[in-house]
Amino acid sequence: MTNPRTHAPVVAAALVLAAAGLPVIVRGALLADDFMNCLQPQRHGMPGFLALSWDRLGALRMARFVEIGLTNAVCERLPFGVAIAVGLALTIGAAWMLRGLLLDIDAPVGWANVAAVVWLLQPLGTESALWPAALHVPLGLLCALVSLRLLRRGLFVPAAAAALVAGLSTEQAIFALPVAAALTAGRHRRTAIATVSAVAVAILLAATVWPGSDPRLRVTLSQRIAEALSDPGFYARFVAVGAGLHSIPLAVRWAFPVSLVLLAVGAAAGWRLAGRTVSSPPAGLDRSRVVGVCVAVVALVVAANIPVAVGVPRQGSPRVFSPTWLIMAGAVGYVGALVRWQRLRPVAVVAGAAAAGAVLSIALSVWVRLIHADFTQDAAATIAQHSSDGDVVALCGVRRSVPALAPRGAFAVHEFVYPWAAHDALEYYQGIRLEFRLSGELWSDPCPSPGQVDTVLEFMDIERESGRR
Repeated sequence: MTNPRTHAPVVAAALVLAAAGLPVIVRGALLADDFMNCLQPQRHGMPGFLALSWDRLGALRMARFVEIGLTNAVCERLPFGVAIAVGLALTIGAAWMLRGLLLDIDAPVGWANVAAVVWLLQPLGTESALWPAALHVPLGLLCALVSLRLLRRGLFVPAAAAALVAGLSTEQAIFALPVAAALTAGRHRRTAIATVSAVAVAILLAATVWPGSDPRLRVTLSQRIAEALSDPGFYARFVAVGAGLHSIPLAVRWAFPVSLVLLAVGAAAGWRLAGRTVSSPPAGLDRSRVVGVCVAVVALVVAANIPVAVGVPRQGSPRVFSPTWLIMAGAVGYVGALVRWQRLRPVAVVAGAAAAGAVLSIALSVWVRLIHADFTQDAAATIAQHSSDGDVVALCGVRRSVPALAPRGAFAVHEFVYPWAAHDALEYYQGIRLEFRLSGELWSDPCPSPGQVDTVLEFMDIERESGRR
């Protein structure tokens, strides 16, 4: 019988993530595409909206139909927190699958736990874990891990099915799975690579035959290559934001001075737990093996981010970084077990403090999301008082976020940074349809004059009036 104590670190991390996300689940507010997935089936009927979605995006990311179905079913009949909780459950499930995969390839249980904990404590993981419109990310990653575990067992048909769901959920699994299969399939390596490669080819062919009408999908290969080579700084920013190099210091400042206490507690916990949950290999380890594994991990990261690099325009949101974070978490669990740590306690102290910083970052993301959810609902009521159904409304001086301290990413913005999201929010909360013209720090266009639109409103005034509600 498995000792329950061996699961304790993963259970604790899952409970921390669930506790941090609980306020978002209880609040149950829609965000961005959630409004569209809720309202469009009401406007066009579910078959009509599914047809529109197919025409726009074609065979790419078919998991969007799962998001549409879940969002529409919940937003009409149940508290929307039910839909939010599904993504959280999938994220926690991916942690258990990652832990199981590492145990399958003979990683020590302590290091497998470390990998699962690292995955759960992604500093900006709330964007994929607590957003129904991003459900495709944890769904795809969970299915990718399931596929790898099935491949190692020689169960190729169900593994191919899981790989198909993974590739149709998140494009980063398409190129990454063959590389991951080569690293984890063991004696079934050749057949495993052939299986997931065939699935990848099928997905790419389907996307070529049914590309959809979205202009972002109808770009040439030369345009994609040019985009990948332009602005090399994008990749540094992509990693810095996704890994929390921006959000963790921001969260420490946000929670100061309590944050210093939490960092100290994390460091102390790392010191105390060092050597209890992880172990070092015996002396005489072949260093070439460690180097080889590290090179393979880099190759896996590159393969996973091919769709990111060639996207037009490139998307660097934290949910897009989640597959890379999962790979990094797995690498920590596997490579960490291969290294003979001479000074484990200092490393554990830094790791404990980093984990505490990640928890602070998650808490900051949740706090900002709650503020923006309330602001969007109150602002919709305020704007409705100043306008009539069918009006064209100019909203000027719009800021990216209402709180001064807000991390990057789509989870940390309000609805009035997108004209279509502002339109949907007004329809959802107030039952009126407005057309928006936005200006502010995210746009180069000046604020329209009163003669160009029906109503001109200042964002600061909306904040002020909404704050009195």
